[in-house]
This record gives sequence, C-alpha cells and structure tokens, in this order.
Amino acid sequence: MPARPVDSVSPNGDSDSAAVSAKRPRRNPLFPIGVNYYPLDSESEAWDDWYAGDIAGDFAAFAKARMSVVRVFVSWKMYEPQVGQYSEVAEERLLDIIEAAREHGLQLVVCLFADDRLSDLLDVLWGKRRNPRSDEYLIQREVALVQRIVNRFRAERSIMAWDLANEAFCNGFSSTEEMRNWVETLRDAVREIDPERPILLSIDPETLFREAEIDAFAALQECEITVSHATASYRAYAAAGPIDSGPSTYLESFLLRSAARGMPVLLDDVGVHSLDYSLAEEAAAMRCALYSGLMNRATGVLIRRWRDLDTERREPYFLDPFEVLVGVHDTSGVAKPAMSELLSFSQVVSRLDLRRYTLVPERTGILMPAERKEPLPSLAGLFDPRACLEAYVSAKEAHIPVKVIHEEEPYEHISVIIVPSAFSLADQTWEHLGEWVQGGGSLILSYGGGDTHPVVRDLFGVEFLGDGGSRRRVTCRVAQPDVLGPLTSFDATLDLPAFALLGQGGATVVATDAKSSPLLTLHNQGQGRTVFVAAPLERALAQGRHRVPPEAIRSLLRTVYGAVADAAGCGGPLVCDTPVVEVAVFSSDIDDVVLLLNHSAEKVTAGLACERKVATIADVRGGSPVDVGDTSFGVPLGPNGAAALRLSYD
Repeated sequence: MPARPVDSVSPNGDSDSAAVSAKRPRRNPLFPIGVNYYPLDSESEAWDDWYAGDIAGDFAAFAKARMSVVRVFVSWKMYEPQVGQYSEVAEERLLDIIEAAREHGLQLVVCLFADDRLSDLLDVLWGKRRNPRSDEYLIQREVALVQRIVNRFRAERSIMAWDLANEAFCNGFSSTEEMRNWVETLRDAVREIDPERPILLSIDPETLFREAEIDAFAALQECEITVSHATASYRAYAAAGPIDSGPSTYLESFLLRSAARGMPVLLDDVGVHSLDYSLAEEAAAMRCALYSGLMNRATGVLIRRWRDLDTERREPYFLDPFEVLVGVHDTSGVAKPAMSELLSFSQVVSRLDLRRYTLVPERTGILMPAERKEPLPSLAGLFDPRACLEAYVSAKEAHIPVKVIHEEEPYEHISVIIVPSAFSLADQTWEHLGEWVQGGGSLILSYGGGDTHPVVRDLFGVEFLGDGGSRRRVTCRVAQPDVLGPLTSFDATLDLPAFALLGQGGATVVATDAKSSPLLTLHNQGQGRTVFVAAPLERALAQGRHRVPPEAIRSLLRTVYGAVADAAGCGGPLVCDTPVVEVAVFSSDIDDVVLLLNHSAEKVTAGLACERKVATIADVRGGSPVDVGDTSFGVPLGPNGAAALRLSYD
C-alpha cells in the first residue's frame, strides 16, 4: 500500500507575525552561510577600482540575506605599488570593509593571495615577472605584506580567519613540495603575529590535483579548515551531463566527503560557473548544492558571487575555468531565483539546532585508490575518481550513510568498504583489508582489469582464471535469490572494458553471466564477509555517461550495496522507496529532522517508512504540525525539490 502523502505540510516562513519571527534566529552560528565578495563587478572596471563600489550597501544586503561570513580578497598590486611602500588608499578600503562587517555583525575570511583573472590582484609591476610562488625575493615581500596586514588588523573581532590563497593562485605551483614550502612559510608568518585565528587554504584537493597534478594533502595539514568546491573543468571531467540530474547533482557532496580527512570542511563557490544556464537551472543547482552541503557534514557554505559579472558583449563567449561570473543577482542588482533558494535554505539552517541534532554516523566508505596519483601511462587517474563518484551515487540511491575514504587513511571505524573498479591496490592495503575483514568488516570489490592480487583467492573465495576481455552486454542470472537483496535477472547493453573469469574457491555464487561464469560472489572470511563483482560496473557507467545508463545496472549496484550495509548494521536509518531522493536524518533525544533532496528533474513522491510510529510532521521553517499516526508516509517533491521535516513520535 503506498504511503499517504503529507502534502499539507507547509511553512509559515517569514510571513509569520513579527512577535513570532522575532524569537526565531536569523543565523546559525554552527553553520555559517556566506559569500565571496569579489573586488570588481564589471570587465570595464580597472584594476585600481579595487573595492571602490558601495561597500556599506553591499554588506547591508549581505546581512539582510542572513549571511554571516564574507570572504574578501586582498590586492597585492594595490597594496604595495612600490617595493616596501604601502598604499594608504588600499589600507583604508580594507578598513572600510572591516568596519562594514562590524556594523552588520558579519565575519570576514581575508584571502591574502588570490587570482580571479579580472582584478589583476597579484601582478606587482616591480616583480619583473618573477614567480610569486617560488621566487625567494617575492616570497620575502609576501611575508612582509602578510605580517603588515595581520598586525594591523589582528585585534579586529570581525575577522574570522586568514585564507592564504585561492585555487586559481595555487594552480600555478609546479610541484607538491613547492606548494608545501610556500604554505609553511606564509603560515609561519601569520602565526608569529596571530597564534589563534584559523588559517585555511581555499583549494579543493581533488580538483587541484586533477588540474595541476599537485597533491595538496601535506599543505592542507598546515591549516585548521579545509575547503571543497567543484570547478568547471572537474565537473566536465567527472560529471558531464545535465546539471539538474544524474551524477552532477552529487558532485559537490562527493568532493566534500573526499576533502574531509578529519577536518572541518567549508563548501565553497556554490553556484553555476557559466552564464549559459537558464535562471531555473541556476536555482536548481543552487538548491542541490546547498542541501548537499548540510546533509553531508559541511561546516558552512559560501556562494560564488553576489552579482553577475557585467561582461563585454562578444561571441562566442570564452570561459576561463577560474573566472567568477555568476551570482544570485543580475548585473543591475535584481535578485534571481537562486537568491530565493538561498533565503529559503537560510530559514532551514537557522532553525536547525546543531547542538541538539546530530547526523546519523557514516560507517560505509567508498575507497579512493592512491593509484590515481600515478603518472601516465597509468590510466587510474582518468577513471578511478569517476568510478568512485558512480559508487557514491549508488550508495546514496541505496540510502546508505556513506563517506569517501582514501587508501592511505585508517578505516577501523568503518564497517563496510566499497572498492569500485580499481586497477590495483598497494600490498599494504591488501594486508590491512584482510585483517579488517577477519575482524568483522564487509568488503565489496569490483574487478578493475588485469591480474588480481594473490590475496584475492583467500579473501574472496574465488580462483582468478584471467581477464575475459571487453564485452558489449551485461547479463545477470540470479542463482541465489535474496542472498544479496532482491536481485533480478536482466540483460543490459553496457560497454565493459574487462570481465574476470572466475573458478570456484569456496565462495557462494550469487549470480552468473550468460555462460554461467560467476558475476557476483559472496564469501564469509573470519568474522567478516566479502563480495566480488566480476566486472568494473562503476567504471563502465562513468565511461558511458553520454548515454542513459541502464537502470538494471544501477539497480544491481544499489541492491548489493544496500544488502551488505543492512547486514552489517549500517544501512539507512529509515526506508525510502525512491532511489533518486537523498535522505539525511538529524537525530535528537526528543525528535528527528529529516532532510530530503530530489536528484532528478522530475516530480516524485518519496515514500518513507520509520521503525517507530510518527505522531506529527512539521516543516522545519515553521507552520502547524500535521498528524500522521503511522510508520509510513509520503512526501511530494518537485523537480530538484528539497524538504526539511521535523518528526515527532508516539
């Protein structure tokens, strides 16, 4: 029987009476929402128009929009026009920004070295084209500038953190060592004067590595906060396709989970990169990114830009991946639909007490192989991150609380590990995985091609007989129903780059291909269990994204992932019958808050089932509770729609 829709749940929102609204917080100190405040709004402005606009008016608008954090960018070129001579105009403009932030109760993240391809922030004329990332003399001048700024404003309570550099600047480093040395030098320069404020580096480690082959992990360890964002080039690489459906809508949370590494993560640069999208698409992308951040443990979000950049008319338009073009207002200052999404999300966040509610812990991890950092001719860097994204999407569709872990990380706290289509893992990793499974862990591994590691025979209970080569069709014939969930037999068209031919080694054959060769096997090893998938399904899905992926393959993956997670006791906290709807549950001793996000561009009604009888449901933003009196109910969601519901129980 389908769940009864609770479509009568609606918020009062900001239309409530003034007395009620006055009691409601406008901001959440544990989840700040902010904006990048770029120094120029038009391509016709000159570099020395750096923050010459209406600073007071802009900051008043930020405060009205429930913002709490603003990132501002220092112009080295403006600040130090001659060697050792600092501009009073630049210092006064930065002081104006600080005073505006103080007046409106906003916190500042001050980015010291940034490139935005428009404002000419870094090109000091006296630098004589030296490299500011490696030249010792310029680095000495950078240290002097940083210490001057930090010393001048260290007593300002409105400054929340010092941001050493943005990704456009860090993209110019030539090596990992060069970047780490620069970060250490600048960090020490800040710490000599300000030992308390957090230091961050506003780069996403995965996108930077993909763009510049720079491993930022060591440099980020020098900081207290890390950042995650999807760049235009990384989106084109990992999640090509519509921005309002499919893997693209999961990319922000995937990169967020990948960047965490035990540190707080700020979801940065939220919004589309190109002016080519419609206003509705911009709004949908904004909604998906904002809710994805909240549902996946971001510590806050920063939107990309307040106003659209007023660009010169030219055709075709050339898009630099680091240009910052699209805001939540048009060039004349009129709010766009994306701004409405931001305000609606702010209402949800401000009324979610994160001191009382906690996310259900994630005990399932997608393992990101270290081999992706190997240079060509290794193809791991081309395929592994995309395969991991596909596995992440499948886990989300199975409604499993999931995170991304890296091969070199410890994973004793994880109960289920998914290794999607990896070419190879290090010997030490296999040793650790074997011990972890013996101790009770559950491992799912899909074959990646080539020879398998010798430990596979004992760990998975299969005899590897070789690679059967590529094939155009995937055939699944279920041999053991309900062993790995409600699997069904199917035939689907999908280009597989490899297929493992397996012999019997003690594992249970759950499903076979058309020639009775094992496709899925299950094996008990020590106190744990292992599942072997004989084909690189996740990689094949990632490579074939120009076509609609076969639903049968996606169903197979999410069914297997979900069955293993449920058996390990780390499945979803409630049952949802709609795979494209992501679910996150914030629990407390009294009630729960359930967040739902529709990852498709179609209307859906998500049927939810709880272990306990739900007494009432209310919109988190306010409004009258709706009686339920049942363990199941339905929630209508529009295209890319989101809902935040407070559940009370009998």
